Amino acid sequence: MSQESERGERFFLYFPWLILVTVIASFGAKAVFDADGLPPLTPLHHFHAVAMLAWFFLFALQPTLIHSGRVSLHRRLGQFSPLIVLAFIGFAIPISLLNWGRMGDPLIITANGVNLTLFLGLYISAIVYRRRADTHKRLMTYATLTLMGPAFGRIPEIFDQSPVLAVPFVFGYMLAPLVRDLIVRRSIHPATGIGFAILFAAIPVILGLSGMEGWASFLTSVLGPPAGGV
Repeated sequence: MSQESERGERFFLYFPWLILVTVIASFGAKAVFDADGLPPLTPLHHFHAVAMLAWFFLFALQPTLIHSGRVSLHRRLGQFSPLIVLAFIGFAIPISLLNWGRMGDPLIITANGVNLTLFLGLYISAIVYRRRADTHKRLMTYATLTLMGPAFGRIPEIFDQSPVLAVPFVFGYMLAPLVRDLIVRRSIHPATGIGFAILFAAIPVILGLSGMEGWASFLTSVLGPPAGGV
């Protein structure tokens, strides 16, 4: 393997672990330093947290297994990944409904719905391209980044700052694979370009829908009025 290839592979080896650490640190810090800001926790929240953490851990572990030559174990664990996906989505839906009933915030439920839809699309595409490692790992990376909104959102909450503080983290992580490609490949891999474009385009869609009065009325008609009204 050339020096350039080794440098490029180190990114896909360590970036997933950075994502895992970010998730653990942001939610952990929220629980320790801003516990009063947490919603009422139920067993459902704990099951959801375990299922999500299982996904982030699997995502971090898989490239490490490839790097260490344990390809067979990588494939076996990959075959179980749909079960983890079904679990965390199965818990995410009622959690989102609980949040809607408690807060009635169109932004949160819209972001959750859009991001879960994008995750499924990118995740399924990554499975389809599982035999093309260069495409597979990029699609899995951007699929996982669609799930990072709640973690990034906890950062400004911890410091009692505007949600805008999360924006640099969102864009920084979204841009990282693209910058890596430009540095190492001298061009953007198609899967990187598609992944970045999808996540970038989702931002105005989420914000635009969330700010529409008609969308809030539609959510209320489908999900019911929140406890405190919209």
